[in-house]
Amino acid sequence: MILKTKNEYGLIAIKDTALKTIAAHVATSCYGVICLANRKTKQSIFTFKGKEKATDAVRVIYQEGLVIDIHIFAMYGTNIQTISNNIIETLSYILNDQFGLKVNKINVFIDGLLDK
Repeated sequence: MILKTKNEYGLIAIKDTALKTIAAHVATSCYGVICLANRKTKQSIFTFKGKEKATDAVRVIYQEGLVIDIHIFAMYGTNIQTISNNIIETLSYILNDQFGLKVNKINVFIDGLLDK
């Protein structure tokens, strides 16, 4: 799927795999996130290498704006609500500011807790 948006500079076309990679990078860079989780098998993805892993942990749907689902494993002892809000705010800001994309909803799923 290719998402297309238009601004004053012209037409921007973004593949969903690029959006998944951006979302995965934002999620893994937030404090308290140990790793991504494979949403199909509920197993952890400790090493994030390439777009294959991002497609397992992130789902992007376009319905009058973006709906993004991210599956993660969080660090035991951290506030889950704070981790989720951090991912949501950071990803929303990046997609709105850098790409001009309308984000309707970002869902963060905590598939497990790990002791680091």
